[in-house]
Amino acid sequence: MLDVFFLSYNEPYADENYAKLKELVPNARRVNGVKGFAAAHQECARRSFTNNFYVVDSDAILVDDFDFSFTPSKYLDLWGKAESERIYIWHSINPINNLTYGHGGVKILPKQPLLCDNKDVIDFTTGFGLSTKVFSAISNITAFNYDEFNTFRSAYRECAKLASNITNREILDEIDYDESIKLRKEVEYRLQVWTTVGSDKNFGLYCIKGAIQGKKYGESFKDDEDSLKLINDYEWMKNEFNKFF
Repeated sequence: MLDVFFLSYNEPYADENYAKLKELVPNARRVNGVKGFAAAHQECARRSFTNNFYVVDSDAILVDDFDFSFTPSKYLDLWGKAESERIYIWHSINPINNLTYGHGGVKILPKQPLLCDNKDVIDFTTGFGLSTKVFSAISNITAFNYDEFNTFRSAYRECAKLASNITNREILDEIDYDESIKLRKEVEYRLQVWTTVGSDKNFGLYCIKGAIQGKKYGESFKDDEDSLKLINDYEWMKNEFNKFF
């Protein structure tokens, strides 16, 4: 079985979610308090004893029947790439707008590429130049809506990435024209839902506001990598939040 890591940053709900993970995977380990999204995942890679490893985010409330047994093969597939060199992402459920896709889902990452390069990436799942495979099975609810700021922040970051096309750049390189059109329409749909749905849910208005502002930011700076990196800066995001609340 692959190593399983629980990634947290002192969030108030993290202990409870970690306890649930330990019920499913008693040998799961926690990486807590590492600043920066890429740096935190690289710390998991440094601690991993297996060549690939699972990552469960702190806001992930796992479904009871999620199976951690999948292990990527080291052998080449039809496209000349080993399964073990890919990133794998499972679907999760958004508790505010009910979107179901890879945002906030359980992941498998390859250890070696993360160890070889300490990149300041915008999105770690695409910033290391690795192919990504998405499983449609549900791994968890991504319960990011536990307070005003973090709800705003999560929505802002995700919609900035969607609007700037960072999230799907690696996938678009591997699919044909018809599939790429389908994917772009799916991104448009997700942005529409993020920016309009869920005002009646817990912190839903903060989610919608963050999504709207993140979409605007991603569209405005889609070709400016330095500006896009700011979405990972906690203090910068605090300033964005304070502009509206």
